[in-house]
Amino acid sequence: MQATSVNKRWLDRLLDLFAVLGALCILGVCLIMILMSFSRETTFIFKGGDDIVAWLCAASAFLVLGQTFQHGGIVRVEMLLEAVSPRVRWWLELISLTICAVFAAYATWALFSFAWASWEIGDVSQGQIVVPLWIPQSFAVLGCAGFMLAVLDELLRVARKQKPRYQLAQEAKLAAGDFGETV
Repeated sequence: MQATSVNKRWLDRLLDLFAVLGALCILGVCLIMILMSFSRETTFIFKGGDDIVAWLCAASAFLVLGQTFQHGGIVRVEMLLEAVSPRVRWWLELISLTICAVFAAYATWALFSFAWASWEIGDVSQGQIVVPLWIPQSFAVLGCAGFMLAVLDELLRVARKQKPRYQLAQEAKLAAGDFGETV
């Protein structure tokens, strides 16, 4: 029991760290957009801003996947699950989480292979600034790995006949009187 809570806290901290990095990426996008606007009105030249903004947007989207999944922010269809018996719901959750875990593991592996190949061949960006492509690609790998860990964590919870955290988050939201955007 203790090992589970230690692991859980470790995973929560990791996903929180990824979410903070994702938020910092969004802040970076904001700052770079301001710098780019400023550079258009002055003689100050800011090269590569579009490339950096694109990389930060992609990084932010991937880095928050795990925490978003844990907190019920990824679209799920509850209507079917609420219409079936608890036993059938358990099986459906187990099957869907298994499929999702396989997909997340494959996506993590594919993104890692892609970033590794970029590193091996020394692939660099083709924009106004030269950046080794494995650097921005690594954020997608980290985010997808975090998502995979979050899905595996929920899969283990469901396999142990516990409610998944995203369901607990949804129940807490409904109990607080927030009935918006229930999917």
